Amino acid sequence: MTRDSAILQPKQFYRELDRLLRESDGVEITEEWFRWVVDETVRRFGNTLRIESGRLYEEGIDGQFELVHQVGSRDPETLGVVIEPNYRPLKLVLEHGVFLFDPFIEGQSVALENRLGGLDSGALLVKSEPRRILAFGLEPGWDREELDFTLHTIRNAINHRLVVQHLKTDFEQAAEIQKSLLPTEPLPLEGFSVAARSDAAEAVGGDFFDFLPGDPGSLVFALGDASGHGLPAALLARDVVTGLRMGSERHLKITEIVNRLNRVIARSALSTRFVSLFYAELESNGNLFYVNAGHPAPWIAGDRGVRRLSIGGTILGPVKTTSYQRGWAHVDRGDTLVVLTDGILERQNATGVMFDEAGVEAVVEATQGRPAPEVLETLFRTARDHGNRGFWEDDTTAIVITRHA
Repeated sequence: MTRDSAILQPKQFYRELDRLLRESDGVEITEEWFRWVVDETVRRFGNTLRIESGRLYEEGIDGQFELVHQVGSRDPETLGVVIEPNYRPLKLVLEHGVFLFDPFIEGQSVALENRLGGLDSGALLVKSEPRRILAFGLEPGWDREELDFTLHTIRNAINHRLVVQHLKTDFEQAAEIQKSLLPTEPLPLEGFSVAARSDAAEAVGGDFFDFLPGDPGSLVFALGDASGHGLPAALLARDVVTGLRMGSERHLKITEIVNRLNRVIARSALSTRFVSLFYAELESNGNLFYVNAGHPAPWIAGDRGVRRLSIGGTILGPVKTTSYQRGWAHVDRGDTLVVLTDGILERQNATGVMFDEAGVEAVVEATQGRPAPEVLETLFRTARDHGNRGFWEDDTTAIVITRHA
């Protein structure tokens, strides 16, 4: 293999390495991916860095590393060879992360190294599961500074990609957990039309809603917003939904459920995070009993005008001794009940003007007497259009209930 006349340029190498790894965007990082990286490193950078061969080792039982792949090998029969944990070159790689070997490094087995790739080699350890070592046989005349820079850069890039993949997997699992908590469809209530929707600003969010079985001829529902968004908010929202379901199963009064939930959140390690909640029971005769714990006051709109539901108390979490009150309202025939989170209210247009309460009331007025799914769709579409159809800045959730006229 002949060496390119060009000297390694760090910025150019960064670009080439980035281009290499981007070719496998979306590909799961497995043993096959590491084999590909070894092959491509030898092929693309071999001439410039005097790399003549590449090897991939994978950690097995008792700290042993097995040779599972090689390219440009001096002895193909070495595939499958096992390196014992007390072998000094292996210990040096595990200790330093990156290590460059020459014939003067003590502890090398001349016979073994000459079969694998020679006494001149470089190796890097990556934090995969299981751990893996990428090793490269070097031609005489290799440059220590260039190789040290190159192998550290490759190692950091691979480790970063591993972290990103783990985070992506965690978020995907969290999103699935959160999705499983949201009901697939509302519970029915005779004489009413019910619809709900939740759009997260990120892969997971802090908004939540739920429909719970109540007494015969009634519907229990909840809508809330855990402060912030992303994974921490989603985990807190999950705990709140679980607490509400447990309270409903025990047939506790809605005020008692909210009071207990507040004490649990206040005592938790996440006490610096808060939750707003609207929790209510709607009877088929139109009676609505509710607790509003620091949530944007829902609307009831109809022939009697617009009424807001604000009775309850402060948000859940800051003070464990907070006591919550129960409010009452009546949903008349033809009325529309809208419960939502501030993702809709705080939706801004290009000049910074929020959708706000006026935007909600305009939608409710324009859709008066229409079924709940139609009102909900119009609300989301109008709010999205207000923000020039861009992504939601915050988690956005709403429940709409209309009573048949």
